[in-house]
Amino acid sequence: MAGAQPSLQDVMSALGVISGRLTSVENKLQCLDKMDQRTAVLEKDMKTLWLALEDSVKRVDERVSKLQYSAEGADIASAHVSSRIDDLERERDSLRKDLTYMKSQSMRNNLIFTGVPEVESESPDTTESILRKHLTDALKIARETVASIKFERVHRSPGEHTRGKARSIIAKFAFFKDKESVRSEWKQFTGTNYNVFEQFPSEVVAKRRKLLPKMKEARSNGKRSMISYDTLYVDGRPVGD
Repeated sequence: MAGAQPSLQDVMSALGVISGRLTSVENKLQCLDKMDQRTAVLEKDMKTLWLALEDSVKRVDERVSKLQYSAEGADIASAHVSSRIDDLERERDSLRKDLTYMKSQSMRNNLIFTGVPEVESESPDTTESILRKHLTDALKIARETVASIKFERVHRSPGEHTRGKARSIIAKFAFFKDKESVRSEWKQFTGTNYNVFEQFPSEVVAKRRKLLPKMKEARSNGKRSMISYDTLYVDGRPVGD
């Protein structure tokens, strides 16, 4: 009926619908509350993670700074060590030169004779007798002069005697003057299998060996050249290695 008032049943039915809708809204609000709570927790967790990340980054930055500082310190230390090594190498080279010089001084009165026949089971006294005879026969030095020469030691070069091959004789003269007097007669050996030369440390021998071709080249060019100790002289002037 038009304009009729709603019955109690209609009102109750409408209220039921409204109540249902309110319940639905409440449920949705509760869900939203839970979502808000979850969002808050998530934001809290995110903040915690972010702070943790910032802390990690800070620690990494500190470590990098320390490493950079250490690296700079290492460069300084490395430069110091390198400088020290250079000093030690120079000191070592200087000591080697001093040692070589001392060796050469100990060999100052020594001459080495090659090609002198060797007998089996040769004793030092026999070696000296053979050398004295060699000085008289091969170098043409007067017998009386040879007899007056004093040796500190005369011996064969180290190693075992091989039949048919004579080891060199190393003679240490008591006086430098006698040594030079004998050495000055080296030309007597020209055209023979004999030779005589001064004894030097191995380091000096190596240098002299390198200088020998330069000395020969200078002589072939008509220049006066000679090797004294470990230095080449051409026309009276020292020449570098």
